[in-house]
Amino acid sequence: MVGTTSGMVLDLRGVTPAMRRPLVFAVVDKMIEIDCSDSVVVIVDHDPSGLGYQLDLRRETRGCFEFECDQRMDGAWVALIRRRIL
Repeated sequence: MVGTTSGMVLDLRGVTPAMRRPLVFAVVDKMIEIDCSDSVVVIVDHDPSGLGYQLDLRRETRGCFEFECDQRMDGAWVALIRRRIL
């Protein structure tokens, strides 16, 4: 991942799969609500690309975030969700 980030790290590898996206959406929705410009790093055990697509599809978050993901050497996937400056 390129660049630095300040903000929250959500390690969701131990969270029930059904709860993972709702947790991420709760965080990004709150970021919009309080006009927070921090980033969120999400760590999961599978490719999170679908999360990035869903962020762009949701009316509440469409166009508000940049999304990058990459797989680490240990096999975990890391996604950076960064608020777009409008």
